[in-house]
Amino acid sequence: MKILKPILLFIFSSLIIGEVSADANLTKRMKARLPDVMEAKLNGFIGESVDGLLLVRDKKVNSKVEKLVQAENEDRNSLFKLLAKDTGGDTKLVANKFAKGIASRAKKGHWFKNSSGNWITK
Repeated sequence: MKILKPILLFIFSSLIIGEVSADANLTKRMKARLPDVMEAKLNGFIGESVDGLLLVRDKKVNSKVEKLVQAENEDRNSLFKLLAKDTGGDTKLVANKFAKGIASRAKKGHWFKNSSGNWITK
């Protein structure tokens, strides 16, 4: 029993450290990507959806923009899951609140796809 406690403590600590580290890496990646996301938004290549994810607006964009959207959406989905877990909430609700926050702070000319599926600009 004496050896079981340190092992359980080690496993628990590793899980916590792993989650904090994953969260920090997630934040770093999203911050590093932000200037490119903003540029693509300002150029009208991409827009936001009501589910908190980015969408490609212009089907003629290059693969760099498509990869940018894919990477950002993967990290956003991870963020939504982490926040839902931390708050005990639902992932979809977290994503919806995230989308509303993005929309409220958007710059003029940014595009959004509304719940009807129509593109609108701020």
